[in-house]
Amino acid sequence: MLKHLLTLALVCIGSFLPGSANAEDPIVPPAGGQSLLSFNKDADIKFSQSNVSATAQWATVEDMPFDSSYLVKSDTRYSDPTNMTVTVPFTDSIKKGDVVLLSFWMRRPGAGGQPNNVYFNVQSGDDKPVYQYKLGAYRAWKQHVRSFTATADCDSNDGNMKILLGEAGRNAEIAELQLINYGADYDIESLPRSTVNYKGREPDAQWRKDALARIEKIRKGKLTVEVVDAAGNAVPNANVKIQMQRHAFGFGNVVNAYLLGADESQFPYTKNRSGRKIVSTWKEAQRYRQTVKENFNWVTFESELRPHVWKKQMGSSRDGKNLRKVFAEGAVPFLQANNIGIRGHYLSWGAMDFNALEKQFVGDPEAHRKWLWDHMGDVIPKTSDYVTEWDTINHIIAWGKHTYEAEYGSMQIYADIMKEARRLAPNAGHAINEGKVLPNGYKREPYKRVIRFLNEQGQAPDTVGFMGHFELMTLTPPEELLEVYDDFAAIAPRLQLSEFDVEAGDDEELQADFYRDVMIASFSHPNFVSIVQWGFWENAHWKPAAALWRKDWTLKPAGKVYVDLVKNQWWTNESVTTNDSGQCEVRGFLGDYEVHVEHNGAKISKAAKLTRDGAIVRIQLN
Repeated sequence: MLKHLLTLALVCIGSFLPGSANAEDPIVPPAGGQSLLSFNKDADIKFSQSNVSATAQWATVEDMPFDSSYLVKSDTRYSDPTNMTVTVPFTDSIKKGDVVLLSFWMRRPGAGGQPNNVYFNVQSGDDKPVYQYKLGAYRAWKQHVRSFTATADCDSNDGNMKILLGEAGRNAEIAELQLINYGADYDIESLPRSTVNYKGREPDAQWRKDALARIEKIRKGKLTVEVVDAAGNAVPNANVKIQMQRHAFGFGNVVNAYLLGADESQFPYTKNRSGRKIVSTWKEAQRYRQTVKENFNWVTFESELRPHVWKKQMGSSRDGKNLRKVFAEGAVPFLQANNIGIRGHYLSWGAMDFNALEKQFVGDPEAHRKWLWDHMGDVIPKTSDYVTEWDTINHIIAWGKHTYEAEYGSMQIYADIMKEARRLAPNAGHAINEGKVLPNGYKREPYKRVIRFLNEQGQAPDTVGFMGHFELMTLTPPEELLEVYDDFAAIAPRLQLSEFDVEAGDDEELQADFYRDVMIASFSHPNFVSIVQWGFWENAHWKPAAALWRKDWTLKPAGKVYVDLVKNQWWTNESVTTNDSGQCEVRGFLGDYEVHVEHNGAKISKAAKLTRDGAIVRIQLN
């Protein structure tokens, strides 16, 4: 527990650039600017709501640099951003070209893992904002400080700060809101900017040097090529190209069946994602497919194999039949044709409060067991040709009052599920999955407890998954991640990141650095078998700010990190020449290869698989 508290202290410290000061101190805007608004109990603040039931009031705050906050409460977890707005009128004007600083504190008490974006718009009337700051608001208080150069005038008569809170969830608090105008001649680079940091980010961090050295040792093997002529004699000076085709390690991502398998007639395709309608074109779908093909060897369907969606696929509705066709006749064959492995997400979910399909069985475990056994008996045989690993129990620790363990009275239900799933799918891998283990950390011991129980019952999970949804305030230091991996490796030989993403607000460099370090730490651990991410394209990501590719398909810094690591630094393409004994050796990353040999006009190619034990490829030239 002490280690966890120390981690939070290291991660949650706010700092600012440029300049240096005690990082625990609040950021104080420089003197010399003109305040543009008043944010207190006496100010003319307007709260508006639509399509939700919500209230707004001032609340008392203790143990912070301020003593009050503007608290908005809603009955809705997620809705359109404009369904709840707070408008603060200007007391002075902004001219085009003015340098303006925005500063405020915010938190979402009781928030879970959803991104829950908030939008701060500086605007004239209801016109298009001259500046918008979008953030993922977190459970703990965090100060946000940003600066911008105004792109248009905002008159004091109708200029305002409009805060869009519809996505913010049931509770959102704002404090110390300031908007300060420094005029057109002020050096914007000299103004402070909030950020966070984490231990081990330094460019020369020793843990990273050690991890990279470990990768060279455990993720590579010796590939020996022997070239002989038709008589079996060694052929020296033969040109040999050794080209990697596929990693042995799983570098995966979550995918959407429509973007992967629907035909052109079904585009533009619209998906409702947490209250937002996201439209994708046929051209974008083609780019989506090419990106999957080029960058991932292992995928999880985001929703198509969840019980309630599977029920829809097996039903008689038009939408269900169409989804079934897209999934079974489009998406799955695409993945099979490109040698991309498929994971099933999920067979069971430990929180019965989560969806209506399982909530109906609260208080009746026998009816729930019958439903679950019937579901597994349906979905597993029908997907056995392509699903090679299941999230057999997702969110096994879960949350809320009605978990599987609570409803059934013991952990035995977990062993029973694993046993039945293995009976139905003896050749598939069976994984368990849980969040708040790597970030936050409060489920580490409960997760170990259930793993030990399954081990004792002879139903040890084939793979233990960590969800790994990291946010701005939960960037667990890499050295601590490695310690956690070691702890779990003592009871679970195969580990994976099963739902990995990093959401750091608008700080793309921070996202890229932490993303890089989690990738390196995880790939360097000998018990890790795969890293499966939970999204890659901004237009199809549950947390758009965590994407690797922007909506226009340009790579973000974190995306460049991924491509460089997986397709460059951790990829082997070598051109060598055989020695006098007709041999050549390459130390390459484990996986599938094509070996091409050319000598005196003769050419031949052969497939090879490089394992930790090494590989010898004998090629005979005719």
